Amino acid sequence: MTHKDNIKNFFYITIGALLAAIGLDIFLVPSKIAAGGVSGIATILHYTIHVPVGMSMLVLNILLFILAFLLLGPSFGIKSIYGTIVLSLFVDIFARLFPITYTHDLMLSVIFGDILTGTGLAMIFLQDASTGGTDIIAMLLNKYIGLDIGQGLLLTDFTVTLFAGIFFGWEKGMYSLLAVLVNTNTIDYVVEGIKVSFKVIIISEKWQKIMEYVKSNLQRGVTIIDAEGGYEREKRKMLWIILRRRRELVRLKEFVREIDHNAFLTVTTVKDVFGKGFSRIK
Repeated sequence: MTHKDNIKNFFYITIGALLAAIGLDIFLVPSKIAAGGVSGIATILHYTIHVPVGMSMLVLNILLFILAFLLLGPSFGIKSIYGTIVLSLFVDIFARLFPITYTHDLMLSVIFGDILTGTGLAMIFLQDASTGGTDIIAMLLNKYIGLDIGQGLLLTDFTVTLFAGIFFGWEKGMYSLLAVLVNTNTIDYVVEGIKVSFKVIIISEKWQKIMEYVKSNLQRGVTIIDAEGGYEREKRKMLWIILRRRRELVRLKEFVREIDHNAFLTVTTVKDVFGKGFSRIK
């Protein structure tokens, strides 16, 4: 990885931590919504023993990182440590900058808080980093009792929301559980939405012009495949193309429509693409 890539990664981790901290400080923590994870535990501690949320998050994550290092091995990188520290610092900084409650509507707090925190955490995850948290507990449960990591995360977050119900009342507990579900779906939506690419297959008599357009105007590679029609048994050339952005797909479809309205074109979404011009294989 180049120095420029490292700078970009840490920049996006910082922005992601910034968004997550604002979501926690403006919406979730003031409404006593413990949306699972270390932030949920820290929210409960904040209202029961009156310690800053960011400080609690940092201490809890340090303990979890030590536990993971001892029991799982040194598998957590510097980016995850950085993400953990900067998120904890931002949470306490913004708690001082935004000391007022912006809404008393718990549903609004869940929705807007999770949009911000989920988007921020997704940005961090896309840099192959994390903010520590209960995913470490899930990994330990997976190693020692064989529980699936996804189930372990759900069990851990459910336990946090259960304690939120005990300390804050069952209504807040139910909203906390709702926040866990919304946050999980927000993260998945953002991650999948950013990572999605498009696979395009084109069969056309003007395949050479289409190939040159893709190479010259879209700066994408093209694979030429010999194909044969199943009905007329006619030999054809089939173009196999991967595009990263939707606007590239729109431009290609417009070009194909202009030069060959009889072309056969299919488009499918692709979750992950590795190789030159896309992500590195990790």
